[in-house]
Amino acid sequence: MRSKGTWGAVRAPVWVVLVAAVMAVAGPWAATAGAASGRFAHARTLFVSAKKGKRFAPCTKKAPCKTIDRAVAKAPKHARIFVARGTYHEDVKITKDIALIGNGKPVINAIGLANGVLISGTDAPGASVQGFLVRNATYEGVLAANTTRVTISDNTVVHNDRGGSAKPQTGECAPAGVIPGDCGEGLHLMSVTHSRVQGNIVRNNAGGILLTDETGPTAHNTIKGNKSLDNVLDCGITLAGHNPKAVILSTTPGPPTMAGLAPKVGGIYDNLISDNTSNGNGTQGQGGGIILAGGPPGTGVYDNTVSDNTAEGNGLAGVTLHSHAPGQDLSGNVITHNILSNDGLHGYPNGAPGDSDAGITHTVGIAVWSAVTPLSGTVIAGNQISNDYYGIWTQHVPKIAKSANTFASAVTVRLFQK
Repeated sequence: MRSKGTWGAVRAPVWVVLVAAVMAVAGPWAATAGAASGRFAHARTLFVSAKKGKRFAPCTKKAPCKTIDRAVAKAPKHARIFVARGTYHEDVKITKDIALIGNGKPVINAIGLANGVLISGTDAPGASVQGFLVRNATYEGVLAANTTRVTISDNTVVHNDRGGSAKPQTGECAPAGVIPGDCGEGLHLMSVTHSRVQGNIVRNNAGGILLTDETGPTAHNTIKGNKSLDNVLDCGITLAGHNPKAVILSTTPGPPTMAGLAPKVGGIYDNLISDNTSNGNGTQGQGGGIILAGGPPGTGVYDNTVSDNTAEGNGLAGVTLHSHAPGQDLSGNVITHNILSNDGLHGYPNGAPGDSDAGITHTVGIAVWSAVTPLSGTVIAGNQISNDYYGIWTQHVPKIAKSANTFASAVTVRLFQK
C-alpha cells in the first residue's frame, strides 16, 4: 500500500495449527516439527532436494524431485512435501490441500517472478506452508487468495514487493484510476477466512503483513506471534478495506450513509491480531505499526481485536485507525494491552512526525481517527504507552477514561479526544 492519503493505508474459531511432531524421516528431512497432524499423519510424503534431486524423479526419499513445483503437481490431496535446504527459483502455486514443509530453511528466491508462494482456489482449504525463507518477489512473498483454513507459519519473508520500485510499474503495482498501485506487502491474505499466520518474520519488504477483501471477506483469521520489522515504506500489519460493497449504502440524496453490512460480500472483520512485534515500519513512507483503514465509501473494517502486541519506532502511531470517507464502517474494534513506544516518527511526506491524515503534528502511540462517521463500540484499554508526545489521540470515538490505559512520564499529553 503506497499512498496514505484519501484512500487510506490502503491497505475466533480458527483452524487448528499443525501440532508439533517428530517425523520418522532420515537425512536432510529429519525431525521437522509441526509438520503433521490429523489427516496428514498417514498421508503420502514427497521429497524435494535442490542438490540431490532430478528433474523427472518420482519425488521419493531415495529419488527426490529437483523442484518444488514438480512435487506439488504430483502430490495428492493431504500429501506432505518435505523440501531440503537449498535455493529454489520458483513461484510455487498451491491449489490443493497439502502441507509444504521446509527443513533447514530452504530459500524460495522469486527474483523476477510474481510471488514466492501463492495459495489459492476452492481446493486449497487446509493447505499449509512452513519453514521457508521467501525473498525477492515482484509482488508478495507469500500470497493466500480466495480460500480458507490455511496456515502460514515459521517462515522468513524478506526483500519482496520489488515491483513497487520498478519503472514502469506493472500488474498490481500500477495505479488504477485514482487508486494507487498496491504490490501487496511481504505476506498477504486477500479474501481469506478462518486461517492462521503465526511465527513468521516479515522483514525489509516494502510493507509487512496485509489483510484485504477485494473479492470477498477476510474474516475469522488469527495473526499471532509474528515479527514485522523494518518494512520502511509501509505498515507492519495492515487491515485495509478495499471492497466498496462491504457496507450497504442508503440511496437517500446527499453524502453516502450506511444502511447495513454485507459480510458475505466483503469486509475485514472478527480477526485477532495478537502477540506480534511490529517495529521500525513506515519510517520512509508513512506506515504504522498496526493499522486498520478504509479506502472508498462502502468499505468495512470492524469488530477486530488488536491485543498484546508490541510496536516501537514506526512512522505512524503504533496502533492506527483511519476512516477517511462517509459510508464506511470501522466500528467495534478493540485495542487492548499493547505495549507502544516512540511511534509517529514519520507521519508527513516531508518526514515530520505525527499523522498527516488526522492532522496530528507530534509523535503518538495510538491514533484512532474518523473524518466523518462516529466509531461506535471502539475499545481502547489496558495499553502501555511511553516516549510519545501524545499517548492516545482520538476523533469521533466514544469517551475514554484516562485510567483505562497506562502512560509513562515521558508522555506529554496522555489522552487527547477531539
